[in-house]
Amino acid sequence: MSRPAPGGFWHRTAFWWGCVLAAPPIAGALALAGYGIHRASPARDLALLALGAVGEELVFRGGLQAALRHRLPACAFGISGANAVASVGFALAHLWAHPPLAALGVLPVSLVLGAAYERSGDRLVLPIALHLYFNALLYAAGAWLGR
Repeated sequence: MSRPAPGGFWHRTAFWWGCVLAAPPIAGALALAGYGIHRASPARDLALLALGAVGEELVFRGGLQAALRHRLPACAFGISGANAVASVGFALAHLWAHPPLAALGVLPVSLVLGAAYERSGDRLVLPIALHLYFNALLYAAGAWLGR
């Protein structure tokens, strides 16, 4: 059963707007640093990015974070222990396709996705939407910068 989202209307609204507005400069900075998404075929690439985003959110938010949600105490800065563990796992899972620094860079993004999951009342649609949005921005930034 899902829980009500924490915080009042303005607190929740500020969080979502923060996510939407912070993602483009973060994606641009990552692409500028050389951590954009390799482009071979836009249709195939975007389909794989979408599939990956949905699959990762199902595994790390809907699976691991949900399983740990009531078993771990809160962490620092309002981050739940479940979010911290799921986000570390998420970053480690990116080591297979990315250099260590890029995989480490996934950690803060994952913490935001985990917070989105918890703030949405443990619903997956919002972190999936944010993940899709961020991947699309990272792809577009890499294409725009030619990386």
